[in-house]
Order: sequence, then C-alpha cells, then structure tokens
Amino acid sequence: MAEPIAHSNRQPELDWLRGLAALAVVQFHYFHKGPKEGWMASQPSALVDAVATYGYLGVHLFFMISGYVIMMSASGASLRQFVASRVSRLVPALWVCMTLTALIELWVPGAPFKPESWSQYLANLTLLPGWFGEEPIDGAYWSLAVEINFYMWVALVIATGQIRHIEKCLLAWLGLSLVNLVRPMYPVELYTSAHWAPLFSAGAFFFLVHQSGWTLQRRVALGFSLVLACLYAWKEAGPLKHVNELLSLTTGVNHLVVMGIMLAYFLFFFRLVRTKGGMRASRWSDLAGRLTYPLYLFHQNAGYALFSLAAASGLVLAWGATTVAVCLVLLALLVAWLVNVLVERRVAPWLRRRIAGRRTMHSTRLPAKTTNMREELP
Repeated sequence: MAEPIAHSNRQPELDWLRGLAALAVVQFHYFHKGPKEGWMASQPSALVDAVATYGYLGVHLFFMISGYVIMMSASGASLRQFVASRVSRLVPALWVCMTLTALIELWVPGAPFKPESWSQYLANLTLLPGWFGEEPIDGAYWSLAVEINFYMWVALVIATGQIRHIEKCLLAWLGLSLVNLVRPMYPVELYTSAHWAPLFSAGAFFFLVHQSGWTLQRRVALGFSLVLACLYAWKEAGPLKHVNELLSLTTGVNHLVVMGIMLAYFLFFFRLVRTKGGMRASRWSDLAGRLTYPLYLFHQNAGYALFSLAAASGLVLAWGATTVAVCLVLLALLVAWLVNVLVERRVAPWLRRRIAGRRTMHSTRLPAKTTNMREELP
C-alpha cells in the first residue's frame, strides 16, 4: 500500500529539493567528474560539462536540508528515539546499495574501481570504515561520514539535556568553523566537521524559525552562516588566478556562479519558512523524496562500472556516450525505486520499532506542526 501523501503539514518543497540535489550530484559524476578523471570514456559537450561542473554543490544543499530535518527529528525526542530514526534511515538502503555496487564492480572486468578486500566491505557495513583504516567502497559515501559526525554531536546534545540550548551550541559550532576557516586544523575538521558547520547550522536555524519565528539571534546566525558558507565554497572552487576568470563560464568553476548558487539555497529556505501554506504534496513530490537516498548511494561507482561494460560491448560506440549515460541515470532511478519499495519501506519501520521500543515510540510527541514532515537523509 502506498504511503499517504495528502498531509497538510508536509513540506513537499523539501522533497523536490532533495530530488533536484540528487540529480545534480548524478550529473556531476556522469557528465563531468567521470569523463574528466577517465572513469567514463566519454566527452560531453562543452555546455553539458559547464552545467555539470556545479553539480557537486548538490551535496551542500543536502547538508542544509539535513540540518533542517535533523533539528526537527531531535525536537522532543529521546536519545533512543533519535538513534532509532537515524539507524533505520541509514542502514537498510546503505547495506543493499553497497552490496550491489560491490557485486557489479566484481562482475565487470573493466570496472575502474574494485572492492579491495572483505575487511573493507565489512568495515563499510558499520558506516564508519575510516575508524577501521578502510576506504569507502563508493566515493560518494564520503558525505555519510560528515552526516554521521553531525548526528553524533546532536545525539550528545540530546543525551546531556542541552537540546534546550541548541542555539548556543550551534553558535559555538559556527565560531569554531570561523577559526577553522582562518587557520585550518585537521583534528578540528575531522571530529567536528567545522567545514560544513555553516550549512548544517543554517538548516537548523531555518527550522527553528519555521517552528517558533524570527529572533535577532537567529537573523544574525543565519547571516553569519551565509557568509561562512560562501567563504568555504569560494575556497573549494580553487584559487582565483586572474580576475578575468570571474567573467568566464568555460574555464572551470566560476567563483561568482558558486556564490550565486549558495545564495539561492539560503533564499529558498528563507522563502520556505516565510511562506504560509506552501506547495501541495503530490505522489511525484513524495517519490522525489523517497528515491533521493538510494539514488545517491547506488549511482556513482556502479554507474562507472556499467559504463565500462557498455563501452566494452560496443554500446557506447553505437548509441553515443551521452545516450548511454542517460540510460544509466534511468537505471539508477529504477534501482533506487526498487530499494525503496522492497527494502526501505519494509525494513526501516521494523528496525526503528526494534531499536526505539514500543513504549518510547509513543512516549514523546513532536510539535504538532512538524509531525508529518518526512525524515530524510540527503
């Protein structure tokens, strides 16, 4: 039975935004990163490459959405409830998509990436392979480590009863992010994800505005978050060799375009929390939200391997690299749908009940205006 979608308190704008962010990351890997690094033997048109170049910023949008939704998930929740919501959301799809990726890489002789060992596979099942000295099986999984780091700090805030002081905690995190920007420190970046603090914090503050309105502190915090997010994004875009690069859209990443995209993210959330009523939920918005996570998990290394298979079989030569890449996008969407229907929607609710316990599942209620909001990992 399909999930009900006609919830008056849902925010389908977030579902559409998740879907667009996921597709941006997919196009970045298939039409820019893969061809550039030689993992996909194709040469997209200059226009396609120029657009796909900015797809990596979809991850930044994911982190903002995560800050918004995790703040909602933490409000009024016990530690056990919060852990149950995160584990049930992360684990089932990850285990299935990671296993599919590993099997495809082993099956395709010319796959650019291969699982290194059983220990790597087993370490990845924990979601924290770096703790065991192993690399992620799929390159896209790097963002999961950042997400989990954020979850752990939120869990600590809940466990210590500091959720009522969450705004002070977020401001302190932003201050640490500023210090890390001025003088980067590897341990600080590793254990606090200071690089990404402006995005998570912005999402969290926007949720607080949605929940209880604007305050001077929230306005200042969001302005500070925007400035920091733009400064970090500027650094990620690489050094600016000459001012004339700001006028070119064909010489790699344009810093001004990056700034414009970051500003657009903040403006979207500003409109989201300001608009009363908003967009109506539909089956399509619901589908966009549900497919985001498995699509993100499956598409990258598996897509590179399948493209290599298509090239070896002559399909790339016969159909064209762009056509094959588009077919791989459609295939990734199909796999994401199957994983959601057959795994996430069946296993995740059961796993959540098992971890949270029947009593704790009903002991704490979220604020009425947020009870129907989907909990999603980007």
